This record gives sequence, structure tokens and C-alpha cells, in this order.
Amino acid sequence: MTRILWVVFLFWCSTALAQAAQPGPAIADVSVLQGRGEQVPIAIWRPAQAASETQPVRVPSDAENWTNQRLGIRPLGFRGEGVWTWARLSNPSQNATSAWLAVAEPFTDWLDCVVSSPSRAPITYRLGDHRPYAERPVLHPRFILPLSWEAGETLDVHCYLRNKGANLVAFEYWHPDHFWAIERTVAMTKFLGYGAVLLVVVCGVVGLLVNRIPAAILLVIELVPVLMGTLAGEGDAFEFVWPTHPELNLPPFMWTLTACIAGTVVVGKILPLARFEKMLVRIVVATASTLMLLAVTIPMSQPLGTAVNVLPLVYLLMLMTLCLRHWGGGHLPRILAVGVGAQALGLMGVLGGVLGWLGPSARLTALFASVVKALSLAVALAYRMRVEREQSVRTQQAHTRELEQRLAFESELRHVATHHLRYGLPNQALLDEALRRTTLSAPSSVLSLWVIRLNRLSFLESILPRERLARLVEGYAQDIALWLKARNDLHLLSVEDALHVTALDDGTLAFASIGQPPKAVMAELTAFLTHRYEQDGLFIAWDPHVGVSCTPSDQTLAHDMIDEARVALQWSTAHQRVVMFDAERMKREQLSYGLTLDLEGAIVRGELVLHYQPKVELPSRKTKSFEALVRWRHPVRGMIPPGAFIAEAEATGAINRLTMWAIRETAQFLLTLPDPSVRVSVNISAFDLATPRFVEQVLAILREENCPPECLILEVTESAALSDRERALGTLSALRHHGVQIALDDFGTGYSSLAILQELPLDEMKVDRSFVTDLAVSERKQEVLKAMIDVGHRLGLTVTIEGVEQEDSVEWLAQHDCDVIQGFVFSRPLEAANARQWLQDQPPRIDHAQAALRDVASV
Repeated sequence: MTRILWVVFLFWCSTALAQAAQPGPAIADVSVLQGRGEQVPIAIWRPAQAASETQPVRVPSDAENWTNQRLGIRPLGFRGEGVWTWARLSNPSQNATSAWLAVAEPFTDWLDCVVSSPSRAPITYRLGDHRPYAERPVLHPRFILPLSWEAGETLDVHCYLRNKGANLVAFEYWHPDHFWAIERTVAMTKFLGYGAVLLVVVCGVVGLLVNRIPAAILLVIELVPVLMGTLAGEGDAFEFVWPTHPELNLPPFMWTLTACIAGTVVVGKILPLARFEKMLVRIVVATASTLMLLAVTIPMSQPLGTAVNVLPLVYLLMLMTLCLRHWGGGHLPRILAVGVGAQALGLMGVLGGVLGWLGPSARLTALFASVVKALSLAVALAYRMRVEREQSVRTQQAHTRELEQRLAFESELRHVATHHLRYGLPNQALLDEALRRTTLSAPSSVLSLWVIRLNRLSFLESILPRERLARLVEGYAQDIALWLKARNDLHLLSVEDALHVTALDDGTLAFASIGQPPKAVMAELTAFLTHRYEQDGLFIAWDPHVGVSCTPSDQTLAHDMIDEARVALQWSTAHQRVVMFDAERMKREQLSYGLTLDLEGAIVRGELVLHYQPKVELPSRKTKSFEALVRWRHPVRGMIPPGAFIAEAEATGAINRLTMWAIRETAQFLLTLPDPSVRVSVNISAFDLATPRFVEQVLAILREENCPPECLILEVTESAALSDRERALGTLSALRHHGVQIALDDFGTGYSSLAILQELPLDEMKVDRSFVTDLAVSERKQEVLKAMIDVGHRLGLTVTIEGVEQEDSVEWLAQHDCDVIQGFVFSRPLEAANARQWLQDQPPRIDHAQAALRDVASV
């Protein structure tokens, strides 16, 4: 189809150019013309100077440079000096005839015509109106010359045209009866054509403004130039649009080029063009714009006039080719191809009418072709809008699905972030949010946070399936929540509007309440939590402990409350399951821990010293041994007793370094004593017994200080020995084998005292001070002490009673064969120099010891 159109177009161009090459004015034979507006050939001549508007015109001679205009393309103007036209019409028949010669030029203001023949005098017609437009009775009359021919006569019609715009003149041959009939037909055709185009334009504007369809503007851009070109070509622009402004009436080819540019842009916007096709569209727009610029800046020559009238058809054929290339791409390119093809046929009809090949009505084929194209564009846009609407619906549905998936994912993500993964209970994040919400709503309120630790959970994990255990924990949390809700003296803090118990981690539950923790709840909670929990025939003992923190919500953040409750949880025991957080206790433990961290530096800085408490033999009252007790001369806190840091030192592992230092200081002290038979005891811990190469370390220190091992006594508590019985037995046996004596400290406070006496390699048994308190008035304690002393003697051990503070206790112990007494009744722990002096001053006097006891009663 495209090839056929191009072949027809090239044939038409070659024919038109061949006719345009004929020299001189052609002669029209009126005997063969039907008088239906056929164009007669004309020639033109451009004078160098404009003719006078008041004086009669002078017809140029035939020798002037007349240019044949047989093509009918009529490129005559934008010239202000005027243009001469020459038409020659002959009547070779034997009959006289008459007709009208109409000047089809919508832009002419007025013209002067001279009709001459060899057989008659010239007749001059002055047509038009020289007055301003506002004073003219007829703004734009039709210029019609009544002509008559005798048999065989030839008439020469010379017309001088003046105007303020373009000159695109054509002479049409009419019979009067045909003129009026065709005028009525043309008027009706114009009415229908203009109405159809305007309707489509209005629909495009409505679609653009009301329905907010951006593609509708393409329809308006395409049709407005076509409508204006038709108005200009038919002279209707003078009558309807701007009758008093001829300078605004651009020639039809300008609007045709504008329509080509607009149509090219529309096709480029609607069709999915390839790269070279987009390049072709740019070339069309650029060349059309260049022709428009040339047409308004320079006088139009014959080649330029041919170009501006022929190239629009070339553009339309190019657009037709683009549409046909995309014919298989769907309905849209096919509809556009129909519209562009209709416009191309319409433009061919216009050119056929201009050339005289077709009647004057053929010039309106462009108008109806524009209607067809407008309808095709409307259908294309409607189809495009439907496709876009369907695509928009699909996109919206996809977006909705994506949004639903995103919301579901966010909901799932939020559930994962705010709930325990195993139990499905609210986690710490929701608990923190509830605490913060309560803080904002009631800043002065007091919140209580309860943290429950399930100590048996790790054991249950080893014997129960994971899913079963999760259900058990969740059910246990629900039972706790129901029990709490049933109490009137506890106002629970709502978490997720339904559940009040949250899961901080796998083995820790928590809930919050408003106000101080009721004592009744704290007392009864232990009984409730420790009851045997049953689910699906399975009985579970969780062994729960509870830590409680009570903090003003406007002073402490939620995570601080949880941390404090966890600290209180660490203080709980089997005998005290519900423990309240105590800030003062926390400060003491922090201070104690701080001292432990500083203990290593204290050893290096020499802040630690050993005090020695005498151990007095009975009944001689002589001192044969001391117990070394560590003291810390802190540069800020002063003298610190061992109870403030020994426990933390054992927990952190610093106790081993402290023990080695005490043994070295004791060895050095032993070498300074006046009596080489005196021994000194040093306390060791379970951590020391578990330390690798502990025996080698002790013996190495003794060798380095040249101290006999027999002078050193190591005191070990029953609990320390039982922490790892086999290791303790091996370590103590190795030390005793090398001469170091072993003493069992705090005898009577453990659970296996007799068994430990049998197993350990001991030299001395030290009975705890609790057995001598109120000894004189407690017969039961007296009987127990008698048994302990007897057992120690039967095992060959030296029996030492520590913590003796009363003189009557000394007398009783002496009467019942006690070996050694240690306590404030004789002396408090002494510095090294005072201990040496003590040995020189013995035996001690009890009255002096009592005074010393009163001085240090607070130590």
C-alpha cells in the first residue's frame, strides 16, 4: 500500500513539473470548459515599483518576463508592490459565449483588471474598496469579471493585485447558473465540515479539562491547524475569524505545514517509534519549520512555492509509512494509518482542485479528510485511553496487591518485633511502650515492674519438645495473668489491651502495675507461682523467682526499671523468692565491686597489710600461732575490713593473687619472729584450690623467702573443700606432704562436718564462733562443744575455738580440754610490730585484752 502511494505521488510530481516547464502564458479554450469553476492558466510578472492607487493602470507589454503558473500552485506574494497576472481565453467555436471569471484570492484587498482583444477596445475594471475596513460596506467581496466572446475571439485579461498579505491568486471559469448552485453546495459542505471538526475539537478540550486526559491535547493540536488552513484557503477567515486584520490571515500552506508538524508530533507521541523513526520525525518537523520560516522572510519563487505546496503531501506519506510499519502492533497504529491516509487523500484532492484537474468542491476534500482523521484520532485516543485505563487499573491492582503484601509484611514484621518468637507473648518492646504511654498520661504516678524467672526452664528444654514447652510457658503466663486480674488490690498495666504478662526472653516473664507493690500480693505470689502447674496431664515445677522494681515513672526510663528488676531477681533465693530492688544495697554492691576491681592496684601500691591475731594455748596461756588477716588502707575510705572485698575478690578471681601475696607477707613475717616455733595460718578459698599449680606456687614462695613449710598453716573452709572434693583432697594432701599444716575453718557450719573430718588430711579443727556465744547459759551449746572437742581429740587434731569474747567462756573451755583459743578476749588482730611485741610480753593478761576489746568493738 505504501509503495503504491509513493508511485502515484512521484507520477503526479513529474506531470506537474512537465506542465510548469511550458514557456509563456497558456491559452484556455472556453468552448470545452463546463463553467464549474475550472482554473485557467495564468502567468505572472512582478513590477519593480508599485502602481499608483489613483491613476489608471498601464498594462505591461508582452515582452516582460512573464512566468507561467500552469501548476496552479500560485506562489505570488508577500510583496507590497503588487503583482500582474495575465490570462488568455479563446473561443474557437462558431458561437458567441459569455461567462464569469472569478478571482479566487481570499487575501486580495482590491485589483485592477484590463480586458482586451484585437477586435474591441480594452475594458478596465477597478474592483475592491480603498477605504479602511471599518468604513467598507462589504469587507471582502468576491471579485468576478463578466466576460463575453464572439465566435473565434480571444480575450486577454491583465489584473493588477494589491494586498497586505500573501497573494495566492487563481482565475476560475464559471457559468452563472453553475456558480450559484455550486456555491450553495460548497456552503453546506463547509457547514458540515466545520461543524464536525469543531465538535471533535470541543470533545478534545472537554476531555482535557473535565476528564483530565492528557492525550486529548494531541487531538486539539492536530485539528486546529487543519481548521485554520481550511478557513484561510476558502477565504472564510476574513468573514468569521478576523475580518478587519488581513495581516493575521496566513496563507493556507502555512497552516498546512503547521498541521503536518502537529500531526507528526501526535504520531510520535502515540506510536512506540524506533530510534531511526524518531530521527525521521525530527527531520519532518525541522524541514517543515524551515519552509515556514523561508515563506515569511523571502518572496516566494516557483521552486519554493512548489516545495511548500508539495512537501506536506510528502510528510503525510512519511507518516503513513510509519503507521503501516507498526500495522502489526495493535489497533492503535492501524487507526492512525487510516486517519493519516485520509488526510493524504484529502490533500491530493486539494492539489487536484488547485491544478484544475478536479472541480472547486475538490478543494474541500481536505476538510472532510480532516473530519475522517479527526474521527480516527478520536477513536485512537479513546482506544489509547481505554488501554491506559486498563493499564492503570492493572497497575492499581498490582499496586494494591503490593500494598496489601507490604502491609501484611509490615504487620508480620511488627508482630515479630513486638512478640516473643517462641511463645507469641508481647515482648519487652511492647512493655516499654506501655510504660512510656503511662508516663506521658500520668507523669506523677508510680510504676511497679515484676520480673519472673523460670529457673527450671533450661532443664525442661532437655526433656520436652520445643513446641510443647512453648505451649506450657504460654499457658503458665495466661494463668498468672488471670490470677493477677482477679485481685482487687493490684492495678495491672495493660499491654496490647488484652495480655498483661510479657516475655522478656525464653526464661523470663514480666508484668507491670500502677502504684506501690502491695505486701499481700508479694506474700501470696510466692505461693501461687510455686504451686504445681498442670497442663494436659503434665505436672511442671518452674521454680520461679521474682524481682520487683518500684520507680517513679517521671524519673526513670522503662529499660532502667527492667534492669533494676533483673538486679533484684539476682538477689532472690530459694527462701526468699520475691525480692524488692534496694538502691542502697545496689550502691554497696557496686562499691564492693569497685573495690575488687581496684584490688590488683592496691597490691601493687602497697595499700594492703596483714594483721595477726594471736591463738592462745590452754592451759599455759602461751601464744604458739597467729592467724593472718588482711586489711586495706584505702587512700579515700581509710581502713577497709576483709568482709567488704573478699567475697567479690573470690567471684572475680582476684583472690588467688591476694592469697599469694598474703602467703609471701606471712613468710616474711615468720622470719622476723623471736620464736622460730611460732606458726601463722593463712585462709585459702575454693578458687585457690581450683587454681592449677597452686601447690607449686605456695612452695615456690616459701623457698624464695627461706621459710620452713612447717611454719605455715593453711585454713580452708568446709564449703570450699566440698566445692570440688577430689581436687581439694589432692591439693591439700600434696601441701601436707611437703610440711604445710592444714586447718579446717568454721567447723560446724556445714552439712557434712564428720565426713569432711574423715576425708581431709587435717592438723587442726577450728570450731565456729557461733558455738561459744552465750556458752555459760546454754547447756545445749556446752554439750555440743564437748562432743566436738572429743571428736577432734579422738582424730588427733588440735581443737581451736575462735571468736571467744567472754572470760567465763575461757574458763569453761580450759576445764573441758580445749587446745587453743582465739578471740577478742585476749587480743584483736595486731600489726606485725605489735604481734612481735606480743610474743615477748606473754603470757597475756585478760584485763588488758578486755580494754582492747572495748576499743575495737566496732571493727
